Amino acid sequence: MKPAFYCILSIVLLSLLTCISVYGQSSSLEQVGTSMANFLKIGVGARALAMGDAYVALCDDISSLYWNPGALDRMPNNEIIIQQTEWLVDTQILYFGIGYKVKGIGSVGLSAHYFSSGEIEETTLAAPDGTGRTFSASDLALGLTLSRRITTRFSTGITVKMIQESLAREKASAIALDIGSVFETNFLNNMRIGMALSNLGGEMRLAGSDLSVQYATNPGYPTKVVRADLTTEEWDIPLFFRFGIAMDVVRKENYRWTIAGEVMDSRDFIHRLSMGTEWSYRGLAFLRGGYKFNYDEEDLTLGAGIHLNVANTTVRLDYAYGKFGVFDNTQRFSLIFGF
Repeated sequence: MKPAFYCILSIVLLSLLTCISVYGQSSSLEQVGTSMANFLKIGVGARALAMGDAYVALCDDISSLYWNPGALDRMPNNEIIIQQTEWLVDTQILYFGIGYKVKGIGSVGLSAHYFSSGEIEETTLAAPDGTGRTFSASDLALGLTLSRRITTRFSTGITVKMIQESLAREKASAIALDIGSVFETNFLNNMRIGMALSNLGGEMRLAGSDLSVQYATNPGYPTKVVRADLTTEEWDIPLFFRFGIAMDVVRKENYRWTIAGEVMDSRDFIHRLSMGTEWSYRGLAFLRGGYKFNYDEEDLTLGAGIHLNVANTTVRLDYAYGKFGVFDNTQRFSLIFGF
């Protein structure tokens, strides 16, 4: 079949995803702003980010640890990913992951996802201009992933994560699961269908020494006080489900054109749609673009990448640019080593 046919069919399939997304706008928004550990919504891997996050079906590298654990066993080799991002309002994100192929088992991965607010000036009702002290907020997710190809065209996987959120001297933690799979068809240039359920887990509640207070039992006798602990609410972690398709519209010896589309449904926001595309020259140089629908501030994404072979190691440097509305536009790099 000709490339034009693939283009038309791809547009139809992505249009169906758009209809699902538009329908989702009428969904209930009663749980908006009710999640903790929202750093889990920030994607990793500049290739995926440059394609508008439309990656659940396309991923075939170590960044699958974040997007779809079912795709980790699609890695061509053992891989390591390192990413450091200067995020919004002087915050910082660090991500590290390693995936290793184990004969007879599949692929095993370890990941660490860290968010830091940096130093924040402390203010109180008594000192609205600052106390002279500072504090910080941070988040951490540590994951263990197991992925396996069940057949030559179907793979699945699961990640167990420990999540911790810290605010000054208060901490909250939870255990969560990611579950995902990828199916590769035998038509339309092996079109891929992917889905993943992320952050399936318990609630988180902040607790710590700053919540311990003292109250005077009798205003006339301030020395008579009792100690009490303030109680905080429990909040869910950001559960979301991704479903997507990806396919090569053109596949030639020296170049390839790939498109992908994805719908994401979340507990605390309306359905969102992502579309992305990638042009590859001989598997060495890449140009990418994407667009996000139903996001508050994000929309257009662009990027590029280069793959090098050094001795017995592959090195992949990827770059992603994203528009972020009222905030500064984001620029993110990721480095992947294959061995």
